[in-house]
Amino acid sequence: MRTFTLHIPTRFVFGWSTLDRIGRETKRVAQKVLLVCSSGSVMRTGIFDRVIKSLNQEDIEVDVFDKVIPNPRASTMNHAGELARDLGVQAIIGLGGGSAMDTAKGAAIVAVNGGSIWDYIHTHRTVNNSLPVIAVPTLSATGSEGNAYGVVTDDKTLQKASFICFAARPKIALIDPQLSLTVPENYLKDGAIDVICHALEAFFTTRDEAPFNNHFSLLLARTAADMILEILKYPYSQLPRETFAWTATLALSDLNDAGREGPYAMHALAHPLSGLYNISHGRALAFILPRYLLYFKKECYHQILELGATFGDTKATIESAFNAFLSFLKKIDRFLSWQDILSEKPDIKTLTHHVFTLNQNRKGFVQGPRPMTQEDIKNIYTLSLYL
Repeated sequence: MRTFTLHIPTRFVFGWSTLDRIGRETKRVAQKVLLVCSSGSVMRTGIFDRVIKSLNQEDIEVDVFDKVIPNPRASTMNHAGELARDLGVQAIIGLGGGSAMDTAKGAAIVAVNGGSIWDYIHTHRTVNNSLPVIAVPTLSATGSEGNAYGVVTDDKTLQKASFICFAARPKIALIDPQLSLTVPENYLKDGAIDVICHALEAFFTTRDEAPFNNHFSLLLARTAADMILEILKYPYSQLPRETFAWTATLALSDLNDAGREGPYAMHALAHPLSGLYNISHGRALAFILPRYLLYFKKECYHQILELGATFGDTKATIESAFNAFLSFLKKIDRFLSWQDILSEKPDIKTLTHHVFTLNQNRKGFVQGPRPMTQEDIKNIYTLSLYL
């Protein structure tokens, strides 16, 4: 195992119907906050009103930024950050899915450091300061409530990249699985794929010996798969939604990867699809995942066999293992073709350029199960035309 330091300072408040505790929990951190959310489902479903009521009961002063959009742009985060700075708030609450929580993180960074959030993406420089962030996920998927990461899309180039700031790791994450009842079924399916990819990224790329992590990765992936199937079958059952929500948080909380190192190559391939074509993050990952496994079947031979066994394969061949996992994707309608996600011909050259520009290392390749060249990246996208 690799030497590591693990520090997760987030206070996790988890449980069915815990949303109304947001006022009491926020009071631990701030008396004046900016609430970052969309103007859509959290408003229509009454979640926003409940949050405001709870905050008001604790005499917390609240201002609202309700312009969050899917695949949030740098300009949106910058606007929210400038507003937070001008208002002099003491913390930022991100209410919604990954886009809302990431926007809150980006705004918290910009409010303290100035400039644009794009100044702080991983290819530029690390940023160490931000306002405190409180995360309230309505959709369990990105795990943003339990980590220091966020993703943002550049307004001009439509490149999508990640940023990291440990100060922006949520001080409090209030996880109420009941809120997922307001989320459409398609979003839940996309979220399940996101969770599975978080669980498996390092599993397929690490060069470190970390047996526990490997078992944990497979357990997370299988649990997410089992729970989404249960949710789809029994939509109002409480336990599957609770289990799924906690699995989503753990999959990208640093626990999964502590002691090993593995780049998030599937995410690197999926991000340009979201940035260029505004495809949801989960659907982009669902599209990439089976092609990625097929392309690297030699390098990931043993891992694919283990994944297949986890998903019910008993024949223990690379084909049967791959098909066992593919069977799950088909059960939730997430074995997707280009036609399923795009209404136009894909620009593979630009997609490849975005991946390589933002993710190549000093040696001139993108790390994956083996060092990836531009040709490899292009081939994975091209393979998707035929599988």
